Amino acid sequence: MAAIDSLLRVMALRDAEAMTLTAGQVPSLRRAGNAEPMAMPALDRALVAGFVEEIVPADARAALAERGSGEYVYRTSGGETVAVLVEVNGTGHRLVVRRPGRSGSFDSRARSLALAQDERKGPSPNPNPSPNPSPSPSPSPSPSPSPFPSASASASASASASASASASASASASPPPVPDTIRHLLSVAADHRASDLLLSQDLAPRLRVDGDVVDLDESPCAAVDLHQLLAACGARLGDAGSVDFGATIDGHRLRGHGFQHERGVGVALRLIRRDVPTLERLGLPADLGDLVKLRSGLVLVAGPTGSGKSTTLVALVAQLERTRAAHVVTLEDPIEYLHETSRCLVHQREVGHHVATFADGLRAALREAPDVIVVGELRDRETIAVALSAAETGHLVLGTVHAPGAAVAVDRLIDAFPEHQQRQARTQLAAVLRAVVTQHLLPTKRGGRVVALERVPVTTAVASLIRKNELHMLGTHIQTGRDAGMIPLEKSLARLVRGQQVDAAVARAVAADLDFFDSSLRTA
Repeated sequence: MAAIDSLLRVMALRDAEAMTLTAGQVPSLRRAGNAEPMAMPALDRALVAGFVEEIVPADARAALAERGSGEYVYRTSGGETVAVLVEVNGTGHRLVVRRPGRSGSFDSRARSLALAQDERKGPSPNPNPSPNPSPSPSPSPSPSPSPFPSASASASASASASASASASASASASPPPVPDTIRHLLSVAADHRASDLLLSQDLAPRLRVDGDVVDLDESPCAAVDLHQLLAACGARLGDAGSVDFGATIDGHRLRGHGFQHERGVGVALRLIRRDVPTLERLGLPADLGDLVKLRSGLVLVAGPTGSGKSTTLVALVAQLERTRAAHVVTLEDPIEYLHETSRCLVHQREVGHHVATFADGLRAALREAPDVIVVGELRDRETIAVALSAAETGHLVLGTVHAPGAAVAVDRLIDAFPEHQQRQARTQLAAVLRAVVTQHLLPTKRGGRVVALERVPVTTAVASLIRKNELHMLGTHIQTGRDAGMIPLEKSLARLVRGQQVDAAVARAVAADLDFFDSSLRTA
């Protein structure tokens, strides 16, 4: 079997419409219009040249070298016909392979090329005509000088590289199955309505249920190769020692993170519900949906890790989809829920897959004519700076930030800038910030969790505090700004305690101002 056939088999198994092979680069597939790198090393120049020898007839290579590009048809050992664009450049060759039937405009061209090549080659089905139909270490010499390696060098490189390519492609073509133990644990986690499944090499698995980590009466994960689990989910630890990924296993949509530690490998799997949540189902105020009516500015959803910030963003996008006709671009790490596109046009992009970073995705989004940009996390200066610019230029930007309250959220954005830029950043943020919503998830007395909310609309007074760096006074404005739509966190906590949903001790552990919380409890 020719070396390129292994890669073409991967292309067919993954139902890709195209594949790009470039000397010195990792091969990539194109599926549903998106480029996806394959899980294999960069291609050696000699190996790609060997691919070209398999595809381009000997009597056409001189013309290819002269023109610099050409289109050809190649028949795999399995009998499938593909159309290939071959380009010659300074570093070697670039091949774009397309499967007939995936693009209507390409089919007629492919048929014409196939007929032309058949006429030139005669009845032999071998796409690389040679006097000897069996593989030979000494292929026919090219009739004229070309950019290909010499016959002996090409044969040697092709033979050794073919084995490497076949092995890599075979690994990509047949990813290891998800271990049955993992399938069982996911089923158990779903039955317990757990939010997370935590796995660590040689330790018993654990679940996070209603915010608490609980042991499972299961065998340790020694029998589970967590590297195999990561490979089955299309993830590799690489040099960084950690990796984020998304996957669907037995109908369970997962957000995962794999990491190395002193005992081996750990994997955290977050189970995601398949149906997109609504504000009502999350227990959030219905008027929170008014935020998506804004035409420009920045809206922050803050809270500690695991407080449901990303899920609230999903619910806001769902509310937007029901109420406005807009173009929405989301930047997620990874994509969790898949939004339908009916009233809104929603384009979801995953960091590390469709874009390199949040900042890169934001810059690209500004050229994609969006009305609304959703940023999974504002985590670094570059991302924050581009988000502020996007909000200034007439876009509505929704983003999350790790912070326990509005004042800390604003400080965190400002502190991302060097000191000499912080004054300008405060002025810019004061001009574009529209609201900060902070949420905390608390365990209830009857099981499950409920959200406690702080909402801070950015009024003229709040914007002035941001501009003057007087955020220590923000708490007083929130407590006294009921008419402006302020909801203090302590009021929300007190309401949950009075409603017998949450224990008072649990609420006190979250409250920022205990005196105000106690007075709110006494207020009917």
